[in-house]
Order: sequence, then C-alpha cells, then structure tokens
Amino acid sequence: MGTAAWVCFECRTAVRRDTQYDGDVPCPNCGRLCAYLGYKIPVPPKRKSREWLRLRTQLSAEKAARELDAYLVRDREKTALRQEIARLIAKGPNPGRASTIRRLQRRLAWLES
Repeated sequence: MGTAAWVCFECRTAVRRDTQYDGDVPCPNCGRLCAYLGYKIPVPPKRKSREWLRLRTQLSAEKAARELDAYLVRDREKTALRQEIARLIAKGPNPGRASTIRRLQRRLAWLES
C-alpha cells in the first residue's frame, strides 16, 4: 500500500494518507476539507502560486468532465428506459409485460428524481 496526497488550496498544504483511506481529510492549518490529489500528481512547493492555481484549475476541469459524463450516461439510460416502456406498451396487455413495465417505470422515476 502507498500513500496519496490531499491538498488544501487555501493554505497550500499537503496531507498524506494511506491510499485505502476513504474519509474526509481536514487541513491541519485551517480545518477546511482537503481535496484528493492522488499519488501520481506532484504537489507544488508552497511558494509557487501559479502552479497551485494551475493544479486547482486542472482538478476543477476534471471534476466537471466526470460530472458531465455521469449526466450523459444517466440521460442515455433514461432515454433507453422510455423507449423500452413505449415498445412494451405498444405490444399490448400481458401480465408479465405489465409487471416489467411497472418495474421499468419505477427505475425511470428513480432516475428522474
């Protein structure tokens, strides 16, 4: 097992924890929650403010990309569920089909909430 870095961008402080650690990491200086950096990304020296800004921007862009991907996957799943429900309804009534439609509608309602 190795160690990974969590950083506080306000204090420009790095905190190391085991890579298996899954809790919140507070900054030892200010008490704010640190951002997970990982074990491969180097932590810049405190005095290099441009590198810290670049790192913060990079992490924000990566987070936004992950959130967009998750949104697109969820949207595709909702579309597929709507199409499947419409296809099954068009086939006509059937006891087994009715329970499948209800199950798919519950899944769709859960995704839309």
